[in-house]
Amino acid sequence: MRCQRMKMLRAISLISFILVCIDTSAQTRALPPWSALGEESTTVVVGDVLEEQLWVINPEKKAKAEVTPDGKPTLPNPSSFVVGILSRVRVTEVIKGTGKIKEGDTANVFIYGYFGSDRPHVLMKKEKCVLFLRPLDANNEQFAHATIVLPGTFAYPSRQPRFDPGACYTPVQEGYAQVILTPDTMMVADKIKQAIAKRP
Repeated sequence: MRCQRMKMLRAISLISFILVCIDTSAQTRALPPWSALGEESTTVVVGDVLEEQLWVINPEKKAKAEVTPDGKPTLPNPSSFVVGILSRVRVTEVIKGTGKIKEGDTANVFIYGYFGSDRPHVLMKKEKCVLFLRPLDANNEQFAHATIVLPGTFAYPSRQPRFDPGACYTPVQEGYAQVILTPDTMMVADKIKQAIAKRP
């Protein structure tokens, strides 16, 4: 049984790696002007992604997905139990805010759903980005039993901390309102600041 579990964990790790590679492709969407995105957001920040992505899961759905109808263990499809992906972002500048997030703080940024070509980009460790954020809906029922899969806890539900949606933000426009900055595109952050500053 232990051998089967280890094989399942290795297989899921491989699937996750492949899907992260897929995530670097074309998950884009035409967005409104920067000023309109700023109006839609409660908080706009520039930040650096600190950690690899953490799965937020429904442990009950995961347990059911790991067993076939005849009781045999099986490799579950993560999309059947992953509620979303959590990233931690160190805020280097606040372009717009309510005072809750300050420069130097770490923001918890949640993207709904699992990896896929039809999903928003999932923030990668060491990326620099501009994020147009709003508070996550803390009353959403899908978070009622959600937990965070920390490294090494996938097979050990009791070691997974509860997910607190009230402490998280999500990009507006269904997760797509994020701008990844590179050395060649750092000037985009200045354009965003200027656009938001001009908003009446």
